[in-house]
Amino acid sequence: MGELMVNGMKNSVLSLSLIVLLAPLFYADSVNAQSTESAANLYQLACSDCHGKNGDKVALKKARLLVSLDEAQITEALIDRRSGKIKGAGNGVKKRLSDDDIKNLAAYIQTLKK
Repeated sequence: MGELMVNGMKNSVLSLSLIVLLAPLFYADSVNAQSTESAANLYQLACSDCHGKNGDKVALKKARLLVSLDEAQITEALIDRRSGKIKGAGNGVKKRLSDDDIKNLAAYIQTLKK
């Protein structure tokens, strides 16, 4: 009799429902943080020598500055390089990138912009 009712639901059912609804948001933040960290590590290991620590170096005196490109342009360029559609010195590295790697790198590079 003393239980709190909200729109016909008991308080405990309402609490459980909120947990179930909000849990994916907390999980997504955790995954995004891990993805960002992985992308940062991948960038530093595989990209920074040619493109600069902050994406602000013209790679091999040819490539545009990564920080001048938007996320879609970076994604498209990485996919084209991975497939061999665009030839270049970095294709060996790009061939090993997964779709998730490409997505995460493109997003991470956006954080390098000042």
